[in-house]
Amino acid sequence: PFSDFFHAFFSGSGEPEMRGRGGRAGTRSRARQGRDVEHSIDLSLEDAHRGTTRRLTVKHDGHSRTVDVRIPAGVDNGSRIRVQGKGEGGGAKGDLYLRVKVKPHPIYSRKGDDIYLEVPVTVYEAALGKKIEIPTIDGTAEMTIPPGVQSGTRLRLKGKGVTNLKTKVRGDQYIEIRIA
Repeated sequence: PFSDFFHAFFSGSGEPEMRGRGGRAGTRSRARQGRDVEHSIDLSLEDAHRGTTRRLTVKHDGHSRTVDVRIPAGVDNGSRIRVQGKGEGGGAKGDLYLRVKVKPHPIYSRKGDDIYLEVPVTVYEAALGKKIEIPTIDGTAEMTIPPGVQSGTRLRLKGKGVTNLKTKVRGDQYIEIRIA
């Protein structure tokens, strides 16, 4: 009935009664929630692996502002990073969402948490075996090429890949031998 309508809004106290987000009666409405904003960010493979801090200029509705954003280690193409309270709005601001794009690397390729690299070796190194320096995302590592290795053979450097965003466990680096 019509009287329930008045009771729901005035509840006898003379003050309007509103329902907040938590569903509790008697609380006044909060400042209107701002809109979320999405922005894309390009990263190098090294920055995606180690994590970094970036200063971004976010333009929205003709205004621009600067935001410092921490990118966690292990992000990959398509990762979505939420920066709370950096979206649009006057009072309660929405969130800023960053869509990550990792740029292609000139020598490495990434699949999940693993890194792949082709390494050329001479016929003599493949036949006799040899210790060689392998470039990794963290520097270099020494690896032994076993005698008699064939072109296309994959060798593994355990724990030399990218850190997993959730588990914090590092992937591996795979070296594909190419006889030159």
